[in-house]
Amino acid sequence: MGAGRAGANDYVVVRGAYYREASTRVIQPMVEVQREAPGTGVDVAAHFLVDAITSASIAAGTSVDNVFTEIRDEVGLRARKRWQRSDLALSYRYSAESDYWSHGVAASFGHRFWEDTASVRLSVGRSFDTVAANGRMTVCRPDTDPMRSCALNVWFGGISYSQVLSPVAIAQVSYEGAYVEGYQGNPYRMVSSAGGRTEQVPEKRMRNAITPRIAYYLPGSGTGFQLNYRFYFDYYPGDAGTPGDPWQIFARTIEARVYQQLLPSLEARVLFRYYHQNHAQFWCGAATRPVGMPTDFCLVNTDPPVGYPTNALYVAADPKLGPVTTQYPEMQLVWQADALRTVPFLRWFSAGAFEISYGYYFQSTVFGGAHLLQTGYRLAY
Repeated sequence: MGAGRAGANDYVVVRGAYYREASTRVIQPMVEVQREAPGTGVDVAAHFLVDAITSASIAAGTSVDNVFTEIRDEVGLRARKRWQRSDLALSYRYSAESDYWSHGVAASFGHRFWEDTASVRLSVGRSFDTVAANGRMTVCRPDTDPMRSCALNVWFGGISYSQVLSPVAIAQVSYEGAYVEGYQGNPYRMVSSAGGRTEQVPEKRMRNAITPRIAYYLPGSGTGFQLNYRFYFDYYPGDAGTPGDPWQIFARTIEARVYQQLLPSLEARVLFRYYHQNHAQFWCGAATRPVGMPTDFCLVNTDPPVGYPTNALYVAADPKLGPVTTQYPEMQLVWQADALRTVPFLRWFSAGAFEISYGYYFQSTVFGGAHLLQTGYRLAY
C-alpha cells in the first residue's frame, strides 16, 4: 500500500536491471506496453526482455571454466476482459537461449464481492521446456541413455483471497502449487563429492507456497507499511526409488516494506527481506571426514550431511539446493516528473514517473554477496 498515485489503463514501461556477484553479471533491459480498447473492457499487453549473462562457467561448452556471455530473449502477450466485478486474463510467454527453450500459457480469473471489499483470484498454467547441453549429450533420467535434449514440464496453479479490513488496511492470503516433471538439473555441473559425476536431480517435484500479507497506510504522514510471510515446502510425488523423500526443502521468507511520501512528487521505499531454507535431503556436501553415521542419502550425518555413496541415484552440487540464508535490504525512489513540463524536449517525459532502486544480497552460499541496481520509467498515455 504505497503512497504513489494510480496510473491510467494504457501505459508503456521501460526498465533495466543490473545484477553483479563475484563470478556472474546480469544485465536485463525490458519493455512492456498495455493498451485498452475503449468501451469494450478489453485490454492487451506485451513485453519483451533480454538477459545478458556473463559468467565463468563450463556452460560455454568446454571442459574447464571459461568466461562467456549467454543471451536469453523473452516475449510475452496477455489479453484481459473486464466486467463490472470480474476479469479473465489469458497469457503466453516464450523464452529462448542457446541451450534452453520455454513455452508457457496461463489463465486467471478474478472476482470482487461484498461491495468491492473482498476479492478472490484463481490462476492456472502450463509450461513446456527443453534443456540441452552445448557439445555434449545429457542423461535425462537415471539409468537411461544420454540424449541430445531433455524435457521439463510444469503444471501450476494458485488461489488468493484479499480482504479490505478498514479504509487504510488490507490483508491477503494466497496458495501457489507447481508440479514439475522432467530434467531439473544443470547438464554442465560436475559433482566433486560424487567422483565428478554430472548432476542428476530427482525428476519429479511438487512445490508449494503459502503467503499471508498485510498492508496499512497512515494518511496523515503519507506512510505505508507492508508485511509478507512466505512458507515454502516441496516433496517427491510418488515413489522416488530411494529410502526417503529426496526433496523436503522447507523455506521461510519474511519481507517488510515501508513507503514514505517525501514530497508531492517523490516517494521513497525501504525494503528488507530475510530468507532461510534447509537442504534437499539428497544434497550432500563435499566430504571432510571419511567416517561417520550415514543418512539415507549421504555418507556422513554432519550438518549439513556430506559425501555421496558410489551407488547414489541422485547427486547435485547446486548451492541453491543446500542450506541457504540471505538478507536483502533495498532502497527505492519514485519521482513523478511533473517538473519537466517546462523543460524543452524533456517535457515529453513529464507525464510519467522515474524509479531507481539499489539492493544488496548477503548470501551464505559460495556465490557471496551480490549487488542489484534497477531503473525504470512508466508513462501513462
